[in-house]
Amino acid sequence: MFWKKKTITTAALAALATAAGVGVSSDVFAQATINSPVSGAPEIREGQQRFKMRGRFQYDILSSDFDVGTDDGTRSYVRRAFLGAQGRFSDRWRYKIDFVLSPGANDVASATTALLCQSNATQVVVQRTACVAGETNRGTVVTAQGAGGGDDVGVDDAYLEYAGDFFSFVVGEHNITAPLEDRTSSLDTPFNERSSYINAFGYGRAAGVGFLTTGANWMAAVAVQGDSLNNQDSGFTADEQMSYSGRFTWAPIFEASPDGYTLVHLGVSGRYRYIGDDSGIRYRSRPLLGRGARPLDVGSGATVLGEQDTTWGLEAALQYNSFGATIEHGILDGETAGAGPADYGFHSTYVDLFWSPTGEARVYRGNQGSFGPVIPRRSIVDGGIGHIMIGARYETLELNGLGTGASRGDQTSYAVGVDWIPIDHVRFKLNYAQSEFDLFSAPDEEAQVISFRTQFDF
Repeated sequence: MFWKKKTITTAALAALATAAGVGVSSDVFAQATINSPVSGAPEIREGQQRFKMRGRFQYDILSSDFDVGTDDGTRSYVRRAFLGAQGRFSDRWRYKIDFVLSPGANDVASATTALLCQSNATQVVVQRTACVAGETNRGTVVTAQGAGGGDDVGVDDAYLEYAGDFFSFVVGEHNITAPLEDRTSSLDTPFNERSSYINAFGYGRAAGVGFLTTGANWMAAVAVQGDSLNNQDSGFTADEQMSYSGRFTWAPIFEASPDGYTLVHLGVSGRYRYIGDDSGIRYRSRPLLGRGARPLDVGSGATVLGEQDTTWGLEAALQYNSFGATIEHGILDGETAGAGPADYGFHSTYVDLFWSPTGEARVYRGNQGSFGPVIPRRSIVDGGIGHIMIGARYETLELNGLGTGASRGDQTSYAVGVDWIPIDHVRFKLNYAQSEFDLFSAPDEEAQVISFRTQFDF
């Protein structure tokens, strides 16, 4: 077998180091960002060249209670551990790479069954969920996904960027066209875990090329991407998954004041995916937790895997000084593989509300259409108490449009959270979430999750 992550481990270590975020030249970034945070690590500068080490560490303590009792208990784990670098060869040429330590720790062991289909014309054998006309079924193959962990090394961002005054070209592992929540760093999201919309619909980073053009309060991006560099290859005789995506955001109101700022953010995104000769698309999500069971899991059987899908996303965010709100809605239409393909459709929505009793607002990056970190007005080092944020979330996920079985159905979740940032780059997050599952052919289920995160970055 050929392993992309082995290539990453041996070769990419020699390429450590892009300017922070995908992002156009520095003068545009400064124009679009309010209260830019002080770097958590020193930066080496020589002429136009820049180099800075970067990293993050997130340690979670989790307690969960499911009706079925399969994942009850209390446990602790490293949610994320990144180490990397970013920099510039010149003002225009930039690079960024983050290595993920033990990336497979997110997933428990699983297996997907696919058919081996041989073309009657070319004799080429490919993996499919169902053989099509003109192909002969040569049996099945089981693709195993290990539990991860150990000494695995993967990548998060890993790209080269050419940044003009109001545009950027990006090549490598990136997510410049992803919806708002996925474009916002895991360091800066209001809750410990991203929404089921982002997770179930398969957003995240993948390798490819992208183009971004921006202004102080808007951005437009398009990308053509294949598979993630972290996914394994079984050979080079078949086509990998491909996606074509775009995103546009605009902030018609973006006004700063001594107390913070007033913001209205609007956005739309779209993505088309085709699996090529891969084994199929699977839709699943955990109920606002980073480890454990996935009561909804569409695609766990070979006959119901998706072959292609199209996703449309709408997003809006409001900020008035220390008060804020975010809403995103995603609609997915897909088609199964085989001679008699079936159409299916899913959708998901989440709403976040948050307020800071200490008066801070999240940083908004108008030329990226995303949020950045909160900077405490008075940290504990300066004699204050740091930043405190109180948040609430409501989300829904409907995965009942494909197949039958206990793992199809709807999910409704509610969550509340409290964040404390005693000093810039250090954050503590306490979340409580309750989820209800209306399953297709199994008794309804509930889950309660309490999670506490300690994180720092530099």
